[in-house]
Amino acid sequence: MTDTLPADQRLLLDDVLSRLGKVEESAGLLRFMAEILKTLLRRQGDLQFLAVIQDAFAAGLTGLTFPEQKELAAEVIQVVITKRPEIALAWQKIHGQPPRQASIPAEAAAPVKAQAPVSPAPVPQRRAADLPMEMPPPLPPEADEYAFGHAEAFVASQLGDALDNRLALMRVPLPAIPSVAWCLDQPFFLFVPGFAAIAKAFITGPILRRCRDGLEKRVLSRVDHEVLTRPERQTEFWNEAREQVWKVIDESLTKLATHHKAAEAKQAAIARTGNEGKEGFRVVEMPVTRPRTYNILGVEFALGQITTTKRVKVKVPPPYKMEPEEIEAMDLIREFRNGAAQAGLKLPDAADFQFLRTLLNFNPRLFAQSRDELIGLAAHEDTTSAFLTERLKAADKSFTNHLTDVLVMMMFTRCGDTSFRLAQFHAACVGSARDKSAMVAKRPFIPAELARRPHELALQLREALRRRLHLDAVLGSVERLLDCYKVMSRNLFGAELDEARGVITAFPMVFAADAEVATYTTIAKLVLATITGEQPDRSICLMRVGQAYDRIGRKAAATA
Repeated sequence: MTDTLPADQRLLLDDVLSRLGKVEESAGLLRFMAEILKTLLRRQGDLQFLAVIQDAFAAGLTGLTFPEQKELAAEVIQVVITKRPEIALAWQKIHGQPPRQASIPAEAAAPVKAQAPVSPAPVPQRRAADLPMEMPPPLPPEADEYAFGHAEAFVASQLGDALDNRLALMRVPLPAIPSVAWCLDQPFFLFVPGFAAIAKAFITGPILRRCRDGLEKRVLSRVDHEVLTRPERQTEFWNEAREQVWKVIDESLTKLATHHKAAEAKQAAIARTGNEGKEGFRVVEMPVTRPRTYNILGVEFALGQITTTKRVKVKVPPPYKMEPEEIEAMDLIREFRNGAAQAGLKLPDAADFQFLRTLLNFNPRLFAQSRDELIGLAAHEDTTSAFLTERLKAADKSFTNHLTDVLVMMMFTRCGDTSFRLAQFHAACVGSARDKSAMVAKRPFIPAELARRPHELALQLREALRRRLHLDAVLGSVERLLDCYKVMSRNLFGAELDEARGVITAFPMVFAADAEVATYTTIAKLVLATITGEQPDRSICLMRVGQAYDRIGRKAAATA
């Protein structure tokens, strides 16, 4: 990267890196980086680039030794010096003057003489028999050449509408600062409206095409012109065919789920052993059929057959080599996750074929009833934690683990600051599990969401300070962050708790360009002292944070 730099930028990079080499401790490294980034990215068009670089550097420091921190700092400096001309040019294109228009030839620039308007020719009358037949909706651009393409598009449309309705039951309003369920970038993936389009595109695309053999004879071949063009016939036909469509897709997803799990197990074994294993041989009993012979008085003849077995040696493939069906399952799930990533959505590992089966098979009415009951109980101030836990266990018996986790996430997002707090969320997630593998086996979604809480709540405090929110919002953010260190076990979530502490430690660098950097540094020290146990009294921490921030936040609006 440095070979393509102009001479002046290369000299600047060498000078800054030589100064970096003289830094001898972590605190000095933060001060050095704050000064360098503020100096290099001081123009108006650099503000967004500066914020991204600061956040990336702060997030990457966690868990690194001091030499590794210096290596990361050198990489950040090199990226800044290399990319800032491109960032500046992009900002100028957005906010600067529009590009000049190319000169227009004189002949083209000459005014066109006005012409008298020409009245349109009269349209001849047509007989009803000559009118065109009503046509079915056009096929989507990505459709392939398939004999039942219009019928498949109709089934895809009905299937997509059903998925939309089911996923709409699983969305809740997202909370604002301060909230224990707040997220900076991406909330729980089912709460993102764009996930419905991703799931629809995958199920009505690759999965539905995989089911053509099972659907052609019983469903697709029966879709006629009336079904494609008349809404009343569409409703009638779909009511008849829906169960068969559901059955075929469910069978396909079941097989894919089985192959996917087998492929993941083989990949884990390969990662553990370093290879696919060795080919071998196995002795098996094979049936052998031969004529039944008789010998009577020296006369031999055959009559009928007799089947026996003999032992033969057969070649056995490597134990961890994936079968074609397993490779297909891995390719499809990779396509699903890549499609989500292109839309800016990161899916959890548990969003797999088994989860897609769940989306098609659950009872929407029962789910909506349980959702309203649990959220209503969690929102009521008189509901006890014991009763809420009892009702949640009852729902767990009626739904799959995926759906129970969705209900828990909806309760936590809506009522995480009232009756279903972090302690209840932690209890529902961890239960009696002694390690993460046992926890994930029972709860597919919420362990990852619980593990995100320390980091997200540290970011919430940083954002509350950066936006200069009301004092109550800042104190609420501090209180919720400290709750993580009180509730969450270090045995299960030690790395996540350390990562959140790293975010707070980086406040002096992140706010180096802010006029109130001294105040924010003081707040960071107070929070860290309470986290590490130097000042275990939370009330004293909140009081001193309030005293430090009161001058800044007292004039801000009371809402985030």
